[in-house]
Amino acid sequence: MDSTLIAGILSAIATILAVIIGYYLQRPKIQSELLKKDLADNQQLIEPNEALDDYDQRYLDYPSHYRFVKGLPQLYLAVCKNAQEGWDTGITGDMRQANYDVIDFLEYVWLRLAKFYPENHWDGKTAQAYIQNYLQERFIFHRSKYEPNGPGTGGTIVYILIGSDVIRDLEELINDTVDSLFMYNDDFDLEAWRKEWRKTITNIQQEN
Repeated sequence: MDSTLIAGILSAIATILAVIIGYYLQRPKIQSELLKKDLADNQQLIEPNEALDDYDQRYLDYPSHYRFVKGLPQLYLAVCKNAQEGWDTGITGDMRQANYDVIDFLEYVWLRLAKFYPENHWDGKTAQAYIQNYLQERFIFHRSKYEPNGPGTGGTIVYILIGSDVIRDLEELINDTVDSLFMYNDDFDLEAWRKEWRKTITNIQQEN
């Protein structure tokens, strides 16, 4: 194949990927801003993000509805490579923001996976309400864990550690949800997906 044509194809792929990543990372970060502002005060940690569109349930009978799941490991790796610039600065504020960007992305992914379930499936709550409560509890737990002597005693590094642990929580939540959804789907190679998801997480952790 002509080298010019190959270069053009690669350039087009890179452009598309950049647009996708930019879309996820430029979504409103209402939750992240509230977390940064209120976490230290033990106030309400999370307020609802902008409401999703009218409920549009996805179905496992339609491969087009879950095609995005197959690409999640590669997309997540690209998102974290983008966040790596913030993590590498060593500046607390930049590192925290990088964590929040990744948390926002993972929350968005889980909400899309939750579309395979009925609207008020989660203990009678919408997926949006459920994930907000879940994140609030995880932030509180990790902060309490790192500050046994009371709020504010762990220093600013605590906020970076908290964000990293919440990222791990969401990675597992997504893994468990995909497992449950596709364990009996012969058209989805769940074992291959698991390996790729784990490999992606390992690569990200090694970078940090």
